[in-house]
Amino acid sequence: MVRILDCTFRDGGYYNKWDFRSSLIKKYLYSINCANLDVIELGFRNFPQEKFLGAFAYTTDAYIDSLNIDKSICVGVMIDAGSILNSRFSIDDAIKILFQEENKSRVDLVRIATHFDCVDQCKEIALVLKRLGYVVSLNLMQPNAKSNGELSKTARLVKGWDTVDVLYFADSLGSMGNDDVVRIVSALKLDWKKDIGFHAHNNKGLAVLNSLTALENGVTWIDSTILGMGRGAGNAPTENLLIELEQRYQLDYKANALFDIVLSDFAPLRNYYHWGEGLLYNLAATNDIHPTYIQEMLTGNRYSNNEMLQAVDFMSTLDTSHYDQDLLLHARGDTVNKGSWNAKGWCSNKEVLVLGSGESLQIYQKDIIQYIKGYKPVVVSLNVGGRIPEEFIDIYISSNESKMIVEYDLYTQLKKPLVISKLLLAKVVNKSVTIKELWDYGLNIKRDTFSIDETECTLPYELSIGYALSLIDIGGGKNISLVGFDGYNRDDIRQARMYELLTLFREQSSIPITALTPTTYQITQGSIYAGKL
Repeated sequence: MVRILDCTFRDGGYYNKWDFRSSLIKKYLYSINCANLDVIELGFRNFPQEKFLGAFAYTTDAYIDSLNIDKSICVGVMIDAGSILNSRFSIDDAIKILFQEENKSRVDLVRIATHFDCVDQCKEIALVLKRLGYVVSLNLMQPNAKSNGELSKTARLVKGWDTVDVLYFADSLGSMGNDDVVRIVSALKLDWKKDIGFHAHNNKGLAVLNSLTALENGVTWIDSTILGMGRGAGNAPTENLLIELEQRYQLDYKANALFDIVLSDFAPLRNYYHWGEGLLYNLAATNDIHPTYIQEMLTGNRYSNNEMLQAVDFMSTLDTSHYDQDLLLHARGDTVNKGSWNAKGWCSNKEVLVLGSGESLQIYQKDIIQYIKGYKPVVVSLNVGGRIPEEFIDIYISSNESKMIVEYDLYTQLKKPLVISKLLLAKVVNKSVTIKELWDYGLNIKRDTFSIDETECTLPYELSIGYALSLIDIGGGKNISLVGFDGYNRDDIRQARMYELLTLFREQSSIPITALTPTTYQITQGSIYAGKL
């Protein structure tokens, strides 16, 4: 019996923090029901997080009850095995904090997402869930890296628990072809006789084709999302999958019930968030790069096409198959990232002009260069290979791991000094660093903290402007001028972080900051065209 599981709100939530509008939720539930879908996985079930996430990051029973979901459809949620295993609770307590008995909940199915190295520890998680009365699925991530023997051994292990109802495998990196799907299904079926499920990613545009191949080889549960909305390149589009199932197997789905919500509601979301197959996601899949790295680079148009291609090329030399959400070395315990360069007095009593990456840097490029020629400030660039030629720049700086990945090859070609944490850079590139002139200034990240010392600073976020402000303050700069700091919309998280950063800096530094090109940040506004008194 084929079961199509739509997980739009769960997987799509990676783009909008699981915060969907109530009007869309209502329309989605109505459309899914009319299309005769078998299962909906509404979202994750999580412990409280120290940041805002929408309802489908938690998908509580109380919230589900408020949705009035048709009783004919199976409702599922997903838990991340790591969040259970790394919580401060025992596994039994953790599960019982998150879940009540199934007969008191609208949730029917719980899926446990796990990497292979945690499978053993999932036994107790599955056992507790099964005792509570839930249908239990174990979702294996990145199976394509495993041999047939490893896959069969895992299936045999899980079979021995006698608690898992569906054994899922996910094309986590979007790199699978038809042959990979056939191989993995065959290996699992040697020892697993219950239902097998498949979750496809669409990096190469093969999600629907791979899903159909899985069905033809004995898989009975298939994941999909409306218009393919999901992390990175997204998933098999539910509407396209249903069309194929109706035509090929005359299954009783009604794809046309989804057409309106696809065109009216999800197409605008895709235009805004830019998920879907494309060259960069294809290259990521080919090189076993986790799709979230590509998603990050595409978000906010922060990188040029060449920069993103350079980043993919560089990441292909590293093990980036697992996404590291910590973009910086965080100060933990007694570990402090001190640098070896003392920044005290390096720009004493001078104007320091900091170059950002906003569109205004291009618009006013000639006039910025004229300003540099006329007033001779110390020029600090937050970007290597930017729009202002190197001859007009005194130093480059970087404090962001993502940008280090993008710019590393350019670092080795610099003729001007690069201020960077050598320890952090070595961690990112996973090798010894050879840069002509590297000024090693330490960097630590700690929320709500902005402190400046001679060889290191501690920032609340990894924003390079915070690193620059620290250097200028300890360096004794007379005043700070900014160009190319256009800012973002008021509700953009990057705008809020910049506000917090500047507020913390002003609490301890009296150095005046003036934006000389248009900005939406709360900074004193001047102009590159105004003379100096």
